[in-house]
Amino acid sequence: MFGIGEDPRWEPASGRRPSGRFEIGKDGAGLLVVGFDGSGPSRNALAYAAGLARRDDAALLVAFVESLNSATLWFFAGSPVIPDSATDLRDDLREELRGAAVPWAYVSMRGDAARELETLASTYMADAIVVGRSRSPWRHSVASKLAKRARRTVLIVP
Repeated sequence: MFGIGEDPRWEPASGRRPSGRFEIGKDGAGLLVVGFDGSGPSRNALAYAAGLARRDDAALLVAFVESLNSATLWFFAGSPVIPDSATDLRDDLREELRGAAVPWAYVSMRGDAARELETLASTYMADAIVVGRSRSPWRHSVASKLAKRARRTVLIVP
């Protein structure tokens, strides 16, 4: 389910729960979940989240969610061969966050992107979810799904 964390300083809940309590966004951001798939809007969302995290002394949890109904390659026996997009994106991500001066970790999952990002944010008690705006007219965007059902702040970056 999870990929490899990239920054050894990454501690999602350190110093954020005075006397054992958690309140979303009450003392500024402590952890931001960012949806990243390598597209232009997701790169914009990552850049915005990195700047916000740097100013708030927060950490980033960058997530790539591969859709279960994405195109797969099939070979003669009928077993799916899925390209390792998550590994390819890890190198891109390292390059994007080089010099950002924020602790971060990278995870990759499969499933419905909006649902997985919200679950991840809930599990790690993130203050906000940052995603890029989708330009696809063919399906409901992750950003619109999150805006309708998320239980925390959703930042949609153009």
